[in-house]
Amino acid sequence: MGLSLEPISAFSNSMTASNRSQRGAEPAHATQTPPGAAAEDSTTPPATRDSATQRPARETQQASRLTAEEQSQVKQLQQRDQEVKAHERAHKAAGGRYVTGGGFTYQRGPDGQRYAIGGEVTIDASLSGSPRDKLQKAETIRRAALAPADPSPQDQRVASQAAMAAAEARSEISAEQRQEQLQRREAMREQNSEEAEQDTEISPQAQRAIASFEAVALDTSLQSSPDPIDEII
Repeated sequence: MGLSLEPISAFSNSMTASNRSQRGAEPAHATQTPPGAAAEDSTTPPATRDSATQRPARETQQASRLTAEEQSQVKQLQQRDQEVKAHERAHKAAGGRYVTGGGFTYQRGPDGQRYAIGGEVTIDASLSGSPRDKLQKAETIRRAALAPADPSPQDQRVASQAAMAAAEARSEISAEQRQEQLQRREAMREQNSEEAEQDTEISPQAQRAIASFEAVALDTSLQSSPDPIDEII
């Protein structure tokens, strides 16, 4: 069970013929096969399928013919099947639209039924857009990787990669915020400098107004000087 980290959503449980010859047909996550039960790939169709009405009776007859050891194997396979499917559902529920797929590796038990013994989903881990967009997606990926109750080693690796991507995005956000602060401070300094220059400079219009006021004041002062008064005898 695990989460496959891919730049683009694409996953197949089955290997190609060349991959099988080079790497072997080992499953993505090793599982122990109970004795007496042969593993079966998810791509292999069952030899026969019981109808919905015949299956309960057939299962009851098969169970009655199983030995105690075989019945124990069936219980183990049933439990494993539930765990595997719950594991992958947890990935999907936490990852939302970024998690796709849901391939399973099946094994046929002594009762003739197929049980999931391994599974894997794919997550789109491509990060683009703004640093905040990258941070949001990286955090979602990390939550999806650690969503199951028992994260696999592959899940842990995906979570670690997502955590590093989130840290890088936070660093980018901090750098942007520092740059914005510097720009605001520079803009404030320029504004204050312009206001100071406006306070110290006198515009030509103001200079002409001051000159006119001084001329009027001087003329008024001359006209208001006392006239000589003739003394009447």
